[in-house]
Amino acid sequence: MKRIAALVFAVLGFGAALVVPASPASAATYTVCAYNLPAGFVKTNDHWDPTRCGNPTAIVYNMWTIESYWDKLPGASMRVCAGQVPYGWTLTATSWDPTRCGHPTAIYANVWTIQRLA
Repeated sequence: MKRIAALVFAVLGFGAALVVPASPASAATYTVCAYNLPAGFVKTNDHWDPTRCGNPTAIVYNMWTIESYWDKLPGASMRVCAGQVPYGWTLTATSWDPTRCGHPTAIYANVWTIQRLA
């Protein structure tokens, strides 16, 4: 009987470990070809790479940096490219950064800070 109880607790403990959100240090961040945005991710930056994703000869931002948002705890903030506020998140601030998210020369809010709601 003790073995069965131990086995049940071991299985339940393992199952609980599978549903615990990842810590911010282990958040999933990837570089992908532009417009390749899987569910649960937001675009956080872009850049040009002439050796990948179509090998463009002109400067076009063919690579995106994406980060998962589904594993963030309530209250967590992210800086993302403008236009992305996933369900359960809210916009808290906007800013202009000429080195990110389209690399605009005109001043406009191309980076948004979003925060996960409870």
